[in-house]
Amino acid sequence: MIIKTLNQLAMKKLFLLLMMAAAMSTTFAFKVEKTTLTGYIGDAMCAAKGKANSADHAACAAKCIKGGAAAVLVVGDKVYSIANQKKVIKFAGKKVTVEGTVTDDSIDVSSITEAK
Repeated sequence: MIIKTLNQLAMKKLFLLLMMAAAMSTTFAFKVEKTTLTGYIGDAMCAAKGKANSADHAACAAKCIKGGAAAVLVVGDKVYSIANQKKVIKFAGKKVTVEGTVTDDSIDVSSITEAK
């Protein structure tokens, strides 16, 4: 009887430890890294259609972003949502170099400059 009770306690502790490990692993599952990227500030709608990755789209992007569309950073075929929109609005449609923290498909911009 005592051995059975001790085994039950050991199993409960093991289960609790496994649950804690699982919870912690999901907490750190998102990849976060500081990086520098060069691409175009486009609007989310055109970027989803693959039309926001060139200087030819500059006027449309500027108009859409100033009209309230979400700004995104387009680097080749990759589209990053921008966490702090106000920082990039004046660069709408332009080729830029952005420094910031990337989390999955989003970037929190720390600095932005127009690229050549």
